[in-house]
Amino acid sequence: MLDKNALNQLQGLKNKIEAEKESAEGTVKATRSRFGFVVLDDAREIFLPPDEMQRVLPGDRVSITIKPVSGKDKSGNAQTAGELETLLTTSVDTFVGEIVQKGKAFFVAPDIPELMHFSRWLFIPPNARSGAKQGDLVECQLSRHPFADGKPAVKVLRSFGPEGTPGLENEYCAARAGIHRQLPKNVLNQIESLLSTTPENALPREDLTHLPLVSIDSVHTMDIDDALCAEPLDDGWQLTVAIADPTAVTGHAADITAAISKRGTSHYFHGTAIAMLPDTLSQHAALKPLEDRNAVVCRLTVSAEGEVTQAEIVLALVQSKAKLSYPEVEDVFQEKAPHTFTDELSHLQNCFRALRQRREACELVIEHRPEHRWIMNDEKQITSIERVEKKSSQLLVEECMVAANRAIANALKEAQRPGPFVTHAGIRRDRAEEAQEFLKRYQPDLEGLEFSTLEGFRTLITALNASSDERPLRSMVNRLMARASLSIKPAPHMGMALSLYTNGTSPLRKALDYCVHLQLKAMLGDTSVEPASATVFDLLNQASAKNRQAVNGAHNWLTCNFLNAQAAADTSQFDGEIVHINTSGFTVKLDDLGLEGVVDLRKDSEKFSFDKWEMALTSPSKRYQLRQRVRVQYVTNERPRGEHPAFTALDTPL
Repeated sequence: MLDKNALNQLQGLKNKIEAEKESAEGTVKATRSRFGFVVLDDAREIFLPPDEMQRVLPGDRVSITIKPVSGKDKSGNAQTAGELETLLTTSVDTFVGEIVQKGKAFFVAPDIPELMHFSRWLFIPPNARSGAKQGDLVECQLSRHPFADGKPAVKVLRSFGPEGTPGLENEYCAARAGIHRQLPKNVLNQIESLLSTTPENALPREDLTHLPLVSIDSVHTMDIDDALCAEPLDDGWQLTVAIADPTAVTGHAADITAAISKRGTSHYFHGTAIAMLPDTLSQHAALKPLEDRNAVVCRLTVSAEGEVTQAEIVLALVQSKAKLSYPEVEDVFQEKAPHTFTDELSHLQNCFRALRQRREACELVIEHRPEHRWIMNDEKQITSIERVEKKSSQLLVEECMVAANRAIANALKEAQRPGPFVTHAGIRRDRAEEAQEFLKRYQPDLEGLEFSTLEGFRTLITALNASSDERPLRSMVNRLMARASLSIKPAPHMGMALSLYTNGTSPLRKALDYCVHLQLKAMLGDTSVEPASATVFDLLNQASAKNRQAVNGAHNWLTCNFLNAQAAADTSQFDGEIVHINTSGFTVKLDDLGLEGVVDLRKDSEKFSFDKWEMALTSPSKRYQLRQRVRVQYVTNERPRGEHPAFTALDTPL
């Protein structure tokens, strides 16, 4: 039996050990080995042993006790390790993956980068498989976190079927990005309730049903956002752009606005689409032909020189006289085909030409490159790809929307409404010195140009576009550019050389436009409307990222399927152009197909050096430069689902 002194010594030792402990919070980071780390809020990384790592998932936020362990790190400091105390939050909820069977047990190999690197399968109990089989791609939900005993469990929410199931690529990539086909059920119920109770024309509206408005859109479009007409004046036209008004139903419901902002946009995949709004609302608001509809109307006076001399935004009741397709209108423009609305289309075409010519002369117009249309079969796979030029009927609609969006932005600014405005800063501030060096090297006559102003930036881009230098100067300067962003304060859009811009002409398809409409309605005196708060910007940005992830992932997956089929038919070499280049390799765009893939030069036997001033990669015997023509070989090795296809460059001598 221990005496009192021994007990006191043990207690003292225990107190010393406890005193040496440190509690902290952080986020779990996996490695390719069984151990991991906890990244603390102060940026320290605390080692997490394999046994502890089994109890957590990458991205989990945990509290830990930091304890000293035997040995020293590379810097000679005493080593420490983490011991888990509490699971605070987990980043894993619903996710996608592939069913794997081992013996009689079923698991899911999750399609989460951190877990894929961690090589961890998650167990599916027999009563949670929902009929999913070995090799099926599925959407799952974590039903049991491993924190208690290191044994996670999941349940299958739905199965997309095995690879080769028609439409699987789109559905899987949408689910992986967290995009669902419907808004939350409580929001849908609220919208249905509003549709059944909202009085028509609660606000005074001008009756503009007499105007010869027509919609011009794709053949299959049902959610028609806009209708146009241009009435000739002595010195120009009165251009009317009528825009669908879904906020006439939902404007006062802030939780609906938040849900729509989180959704962000309609998601357009090859072969299918996921609409932003439920059909009942979009069809209630859409500008269907020969039906009276509430609208937000931009009424613009356009001079013969294409200048908008007067702009007015009003609430109105309108009636589109017809829904016309792009090919149909193109036949009228190009083939002089007889049409019921020949005169109306002629006025629109003349107004469009004036607007376009002025914008090309005074501002900046994005260069339109040829597009490529995929021909899909019943299996929802690509059978062939056609090169198509953008139609003048499409450019007409685009130009009218630009004019309306500018008018909307100006109206919001004059009313001191917080946008949201779409801004573009041009050259990034942190790249200004590099841009000046660029001019010194390639455009010395522009050296010292103040490109932070609208006029200066337009001068820069116009000069680069017109340059006779053999280098692709306009493309080379893109790496110095800022991204477009949203702002509650008015600011220029340098990329268009406009002092102000926003988007408000597609409220049925884009949450940004929907939020702009809320501001317009409040500006016009609708006291029932609650404008979207600035916090929705984060939701819009997150939704935009999700949309890119899903649509690009499905696009790349289908591209790889098509190229695999081409390779099986003994076609695996293609000519193309380098459209992006960096220190590790380049992206090539195939000439006839318009498809893009990556060439990773880090795998090449020769070492390449990157020259940012030439936008070129050079080795002892090869050189690749932006906009260079190259011939490439498709690599049929399996790629992670949704990644760009891979190519190898065939020898290109210096």
